[in-house]
Amino acid sequence: MERKQQKEKKVISDFDMTLTRFGFNGKRCPTSYNILDNSKLISEDCQKKLKDLLHYYYPIEIDPNRTVKEKFPLMVEWWTKAHNLLCQQKIQKYQISQIVRDSDAMLREGFETFFNTLYRSNVPLLIFSAGIGDILEEIIRQMNVFHPNIHVVSNYMDFDESAPEFFLAVFTSTRGLRGSQKRKISFSPFCYLFIF
Repeated sequence: MERKQQKEKKVISDFDMTLTRFGFNGKRCPTSYNILDNSKLISEDCQKKLKDLLHYYYPIEIDPNRTVKEKFPLMVEWWTKAHNLLCQQKIQKYQISQIVRDSDAMLREGFETFFNTLYRSNVPLLIFSAGIGDILEEIIRQMNVFHPNIHVVSNYMDFDESAPEFFLAVFTSTRGLRGSQKRKISFSPFCYLFIF
């Protein structure tokens, strides 16, 4: 009976500001999108444009007086503009690890115990994130706690096979369904809007 109950246990978590720190030593820690936006691989012009978009759209996102119906087209508009700017940067797949390494991303204190205990106990960790799956997986990998019990549902970059540059499409998929088994959704802001 106890073994059966153990098999039925699952831990479900968000990633940004849940498994990662909100801040450290008085400084705000980045989200998976911030890590990409603020990377030294992103041109200054692109960073400025992304910041301008943030300053315009973020107050709309958190405005308690607007309905989801009012926010939705504006959030899609924000996502599309930011996405197009990032695509112009021609980020290559191999650069993701360096982007994360150069960032201030940090998992929460005690993360080793959390991840390793779940792994040793055969408890699946399901991470649902409106962030960038490639970035968050790399953070976990670089912390040496990316175990087989981890399953990620997030927005993933899709790279052009002929030239491994950041491609226009973004997918929402699980870690186990990457590649040809991916299921493309019509627009990834649907995942983003889960957080309203």
